[in-house]
Amino acid sequence: MNSRPAVSVILLGIAVSSAGCESSSDGYVEFDNTAPSAGDLKQVSQELPYKEDSPVSATTPVKTADGVDLSQTQRTEHAVSKTDIGASPDVPPAVGQTNVQSSELPTSVAAPSSSVVSAQSGLSGPADVPVIENTASSEPRKIELLVPEKRFRKERGTSAVRVNFDDIDLLKVLNMEPVPLDAANHFPDWLKAINGKPVRIRGFMYPTYEPDGLTGFTLARDNGICCFVRKPKIYDIIVVSLASGVTTNYIEGRPFDVEGIFRVDPKADGTDLASLYRIENATVID
Repeated sequence: MNSRPAVSVILLGIAVSSAGCESSSDGYVEFDNTAPSAGDLKQVSQELPYKEDSPVSATTPVKTADGVDLSQTQRTEHAVSKTDIGASPDVPPAVGQTNVQSSELPTSVAAPSSSVVSAQSGLSGPADVPVIENTASSEPRKIELLVPEKRFRKERGTSAVRVNFDDIDLLKVLNMEPVPLDAANHFPDWLKAINGKPVRIRGFMYPTYEPDGLTGFTLARDNGICCFVRKPKIYDIIVVSLASGVTTNYIEGRPFDVEGIFRVDPKADGTDLASLYRIENATVID
């Protein structure tokens, strides 16, 4: 009796999944309560290129100070290192002028190393001062004045003028990338004019070590910076020192106004800038 061995064939299916991201070119807009001037109408709107690091996932909406919701790609474009190169929130007296001479190069600052976790996004990063992104996406840009004139509106009931982060954005104002140590030497007269003057500006509070009793903090352009989603440019943050006897609690995830004396006060970390702007004698208008 003849027999043949039985042959069994087993087919296995392997499922493979992948995910991708769409690009976005959403930009920043001015505050709703700021009337555009002739200089504003001439301003060239440009996307801020940021150096890409490790992508992260963030489920919390990211908005600019004027309430514009950024795209998912913008919310997840950049993760930050836990090593901080920012300036200490305890800043020295103001520089008396914006023209930085060779003998007045920005002073170096120490870098705190502790980090916190944002309750809003669950992402971690250095507290008080964020890591700065100050590299060009390709070749350094030629510095040229894009906004030759600008007029500021005075706030009602105060001597302060309304300023927004577009006004101090050196890529939009001067086509400047990266930002050099002598950046203030290139400022137009209208930007130099607010140095040492009272201003009011809207932004987000960067995460702090302590939740209350704060005498100073970093004001950021949008809550993507505050949630550690992306690194800011040097002009996207302002170091704030509150007036004597004034304190505030940590404000997470929503914009508010700060009023005080605006200072152009460059500080260096080695051969690069760690901070550029600050507001002193400030109050929080929540």
